[in-house]
Amino acid sequence: MEERSTIALFERSNPSVVCIHADDQPEDEFGTVASGTGFLWDKQGHIITTQHLIAGYKTLTVSLADERTLDADVIGFSKEYDIAVLRLRSLENLPPPAVTGSSTNLKVGQKVFSIGNAFDLGRSFTTGIISAVGRNFGDPQTGGISNLIQTDAAINPGSSGAPLIDSSGRVIGVNVAIYSLSGGSEGIGFAVPMDTVRSVLPRLLAGDTG
Repeated sequence: MEERSTIALFERSNPSVVCIHADDQPEDEFGTVASGTGFLWDKQGHIITTQHLIAGYKTLTVSLADERTLDADVIGFSKEYDIAVLRLRSLENLPPPAVTGSSTNLKVGQKVFSIGNAFDLGRSFTTGIISAVGRNFGDPQTGGISNLIQTDAAINPGSSGAPLIDSSGRVIGVNVAIYSLSGGSEGIGFAVPMDTVRSVLPRLLAGDTG
């Protein structure tokens, strides 16, 4: 029963998730370019992702679950919260936007899921629990982020911007960082709470790049 529920949750949530690529960036020594994840916010083609992924770019390439590739323009971003908004140039036959929930009253031990583009291998589905809430990551005086959700769900490079999803399929956070000594997931990932994202979103949709 639990397995069927998990499969159903993925099938419901997957269409709203997008893989993001900065194709004009020179390849590194491994032949890869900047990549990450995002999710469709509304029927107007707005996509939520992270600021550090889109930094320095005006246009990026977005891959949908149906394997279509579309261009998206950077609309606004917040360095303080590491959140950015893109807008697709084409709105034809878009999948439904993600279903979002509240990050108020989250509980440690609560089960969570994520769909991300880890290591630019394409979308993958991971699960874990909320390990802590109200976490700070980095030095706030030099660009750290406060009041984050900590999770042990596998979050790797390329999963930045991926939705953190509760067991009802609602997005409760946006994955922004991992704490790692190896460069891969070590069970300590961080997400910006959905209520925080919602509070800054109006000014990002209006084009703020602060």
